[in-house]
Amino acid sequence: MSDNWIRRINSWFPSTASIPPSRRWWVRALFVAYLVMWGGGIGHYALVGKPPLDAPWAASLFLLLAGLIVAATSRRGEVGVLLTAAAIGFAAEVVGVRYGFLFSEYAYTDVLLPHLWKVPVVMLSAWMVLVAYTRELYLHVHWPGSPRLVGALVGALWMTAIDLVIDPLAANQLGYWRWVGTGPYYGIPTHNFLGWFVVSLLIFLLLPGPREHHPWALMVGRSILLFFSLIALSFQLWLAGGVGLLLCLLDLGLRRTLSPR
Repeated sequence: MSDNWIRRINSWFPSTASIPPSRRWWVRALFVAYLVMWGGGIGHYALVGKPPLDAPWAASLFLLLAGLIVAATSRRGEVGVLLTAAAIGFAAEVVGVRYGFLFSEYAYTDVLLPHLWKVPVVMLSAWMVLVAYTRELYLHVHWPGSPRLVGALVGALWMTAIDLVIDPLAANQLGYWRWVGTGPYYGIPTHNFLGWFVVSLLIFLLLPGPREHHPWALMVGRSILLFFSLIALSFQLWLAGGVGLLLCLLDLGLRRTLSPR
């Protein structure tokens, strides 16, 4: 492979220059493992059309790797913010599972293990990754002079839109959890999306906005969104997959046409 192609491929991924040298090889190792699982997951669902039953640990490991990459590439002050966001999201999940009033009644299965208070521990990673990705909107898309509430509302709406992509798969084909009730959108109670919006809005209102770009969080978040969009399409969930692809296009389009801070 020529140096030209190597430089071109390297340009697709964030630089490790801002990462302390002691952590760089960890990040590279995590990223390679994540890429392998990302590509393997897409290929498996596209060819086989069902979750890898012979590897029940794969889903948890995939989400864990995503979270570790985001945490390992975050600056010191940002790590605390993201961990707080993850804790708020996880606490909301615990309340939701126990009392059913936040997201409607549901229960996690044994696909994502281990559990803590009936919620998979890896949901900490899932919340952190999605919040870190969505927080990039504060830096890439902004309205000068707009109040903080506007940014929080945009973030909560974006998180809810991502949920429209992930939940149909997670609650049905992937079997991460099961709903007690039902609803018009792939059998998901409408109350769930309201709860997701409220919890996301609370996170963005309580936590400070980012001061610097986090390109690794942006890349991992985009890859998660694309991952679930492609899997949705492989299961012929055209609406969910279409929403996901639309979000990917909006993401790229907004970042190219609107002024960065």
